[in-house]
Amino acid sequence: MTPSAPTHPPASPQPAPPKLKPLPFAFPFLRKGQSTASSQFTDEHDIYRLLATSEASGSYLVSRKGMWHGGIHITEAGAGQALDLDAGLRCIADGVLVAWRANRDYPVSELAADGGNAPFQAPYSTGFALVRHEMEFPRGTKLTFYSLYMHLMSSADYDSNFPKRQKPAYWSRQWTITNYAQDKPTPVAGQVADGQVGLHVRRTPNGPVLGILPQGASVSIGKTETVHGATWGQLTDLNGATLYAPVAGGYVAPAAAITGWIFLGAQNGGPVAKETMPDSTFDRVVVTTNQACSPGDLQGTGGGIPVKAGDLMGHPGRYDSLDRCTAGTRMAHIEVFCDGSIKPFIKAGRNWVNANCANVKQWSQLGLSADPTILRIDRGTTLYDRDPSGSTPPQKSDHAKQTDVIQAYPFAALPQDAAHLFTETAPGSDGAKRRWWKADSADRQRNPISGWVREQNFAGGRVTREFSQDWIDFECHDEDHDPAHTIFATTNDYVDYTLGSDTPGAGSLGKLSPLMAAIYRVLYPGGDGAQAADELCALGQNTPGAGFPWAAFRASRLIAKHESEWANPAKWQELVSAIEQHTGPKPEHEEEKKRIAKLAWWDEVQAGVAGFPGPDVYHINPVGLVGNFSASGSLKCTHCGIDLSITSRLLKEIFANISDANAEYFSKAVTVAFGKYKIDSCNRAAHFLGQCEVECAGFTAFRENLNYTNGDHLWSTYRTALTNGLRRMHPMWTSAQMETYAKTHLIYNDSELGEVLFGDDECPGRDYRGRGLLHMTWLATYKKYKRASGIDVVSDPNKVQNDPAVASDSSAWFWSSHSINTPADVNNVHGVTHVINPALKDFARRKAAAQRAFAALNKGNQPCKQDWDSTLTTGNGW
Repeated sequence: MTPSAPTHPPASPQPAPPKLKPLPFAFPFLRKGQSTASSQFTDEHDIYRLLATSEASGSYLVSRKGMWHGGIHITEAGAGQALDLDAGLRCIADGVLVAWRANRDYPVSELAADGGNAPFQAPYSTGFALVRHEMEFPRGTKLTFYSLYMHLMSSADYDSNFPKRQKPAYWSRQWTITNYAQDKPTPVAGQVADGQVGLHVRRTPNGPVLGILPQGASVSIGKTETVHGATWGQLTDLNGATLYAPVAGGYVAPAAAITGWIFLGAQNGGPVAKETMPDSTFDRVVVTTNQACSPGDLQGTGGGIPVKAGDLMGHPGRYDSLDRCTAGTRMAHIEVFCDGSIKPFIKAGRNWVNANCANVKQWSQLGLSADPTILRIDRGTTLYDRDPSGSTPPQKSDHAKQTDVIQAYPFAALPQDAAHLFTETAPGSDGAKRRWWKADSADRQRNPISGWVREQNFAGGRVTREFSQDWIDFECHDEDHDPAHTIFATTNDYVDYTLGSDTPGAGSLGKLSPLMAAIYRVLYPGGDGAQAADELCALGQNTPGAGFPWAAFRASRLIAKHESEWANPAKWQELVSAIEQHTGPKPEHEEEKKRIAKLAWWDEVQAGVAGFPGPDVYHINPVGLVGNFSASGSLKCTHCGIDLSITSRLLKEIFANISDANAEYFSKAVTVAFGKYKIDSCNRAAHFLGQCEVECAGFTAFRENLNYTNGDHLWSTYRTALTNGLRRMHPMWTSAQMETYAKTHLIYNDSELGEVLFGDDECPGRDYRGRGLLHMTWLATYKKYKRASGIDVVSDPNKVQNDPAVASDSSAWFWSSHSINTPADVNNVHGVTHVINPALKDFARRKAAAQRAFAALNKGNQPCKQDWDSTLTTGNGW
């Protein structure tokens, strides 16, 4: 008997939950190059060394004068000497700019001078940029935090002293169409367009004309782009200007020009558009959360201006002290803060890691690597002092030193040469072949020591591999603090200390606030506390040759709750009054109170930004935060375990013509994309980069060039494609008309030819030519990538060519979605190339570049070298 059919159809399988999107991080400044371009910092330890020897004030947690300090300072005369200050301050992570303030010129504090001399003037910057960021881990648990870039350069300082430095892109700039703009509507019989003179608005740079902006119109520009040496700007607002139609007698709505492009160069003897800065730009807090984010933005909730890790926030501005001896100081203050949700967020992350640290499947479901990223060496660990010999691991002698500090290194930042790394050839006592690392540390007297540790199951002490999501060694402190912002329990205790009174125990541990006393005990566990205030005030400072500043490193993992410096200016009144009881009134005190009032911005931001916390917040060291989480961006070969992070140096080694800027931009973007799409072996990465040699001409051309000079060659080469495209756009044309038009109108016409060959009726006016690292092509592919990533490259395909992150991500997505890892794993260059370019164009170049990339990535590492050679002998490879 035939069984009856089920009454209910089987339930459809539930879609897998989306992967987490790791938040990209970047240190807030670049290292100055000596004879080459500037470079990214990769190891936070280098920054602490720099700050300790170069910056006399502005350390994290405590200033040199015994005040609370929630961020770090960078000065032009101090750490700035080793930084690329022209590159400015960089955003520490992807996020949304929610508020900012810019000075047209700096406000000035003025103090009377003696003897009829000119008054002493001390300019200072109140400019700032405030960015909101969001992290998620584990799934469904989120943290919102803010990064602040304070004391930024004024517009007048840029114009007068640093005209070559780029002003921040978020400044509200406008461009006025000048009389040199002489574009006119195309005449039509019977139609006259008298007086309609101005500047063409084009769909794309050099593309079809959308309309004409009249002379005198003042428009807003978003991003700019250089095409064939010419600068173009993309319109974001016409500010009420009219728009002439491109053809006389026609009409075009002004809204049609939004997102269009105008030429920003010179024609007819002068500039066709002149940049202006409206008065509304300056000297006020601008809240941006009423500006909607575009659909593809990673963090588009709540409005604001999207920014990415590494984007320019501004440059250090003037901040002259009122002590009459620091004229000409340029500095910046950088800090990170959040509300109390940081405590449950850290706890949830630690609980998840503790439960799932060894579960590869659980990490995979979140889209994250299951490999620990941090090497931690605990206090009391013995560093083995005898170097490895042959296959024998490092050993310890009777003179081996023991550490008295906690150390944490991202694996990606550790030197990986033979002098610092040893890999066991035989299993150790735990049955595994582990790596040994030579690390720096300090003994009980804080003398520098170094030696070897095994990365796990080390007999000399507790050495572990940790995950950044575990917030290793980070501690939250919310003990009571002095409302007057000193590190002491009372204002009088501070006055006794700072004025050098004879009060017994002034500056001792017992005089500190509960918050600072707790911090002191963490930083100086063996200290007697007799000079606690002095030790804290010197926290971030070192004399040259004094060794690594271990206390500053430990402080970078302390998260302290304290009222912000940028709120409640009245809090300083009590402090000033207490000081003046001993010193008498001083004019600099009054000027300082005026400064503090002008520097404050918290209330205005809180009133305009939904969800912005009150001023009593948790502060996080920005360098420590980036140092911890940038480690998770490192990439390891799944076969041999070496670091596969794509550095600018590596890209320049592989690609002879890549620019310094492109090497810098793409190094992090490609590393992130490789990790996201599992291009995570020496072979896979090498084959991907090998294809880049041809597709994007070695990271020099991210948009297919369609400027043909020979009409006969164009027609003979692309006859079928041209016929199909022209028939779609002009269905009544004959074949002869199509051939004539192609030969006469489509040469030297990159934009229109692109629309003919790669356009689509579904999205008129755009073309979907090859873009990105692997030249992703056709509307159908762009639509698939949009669905997969959420980035709208359909309405704006130029994102694929203009944004290194999108160029890298879309190309790695294409690689993954077409399963190109499979032929790459067996070194099948033919199979890899056939998917990307079925015609196998320039096959020899691709093959040579892949081999060159493998050599640069692998550096002769034995495990992958053996696999590579064995594949070669089977005939499946080169």
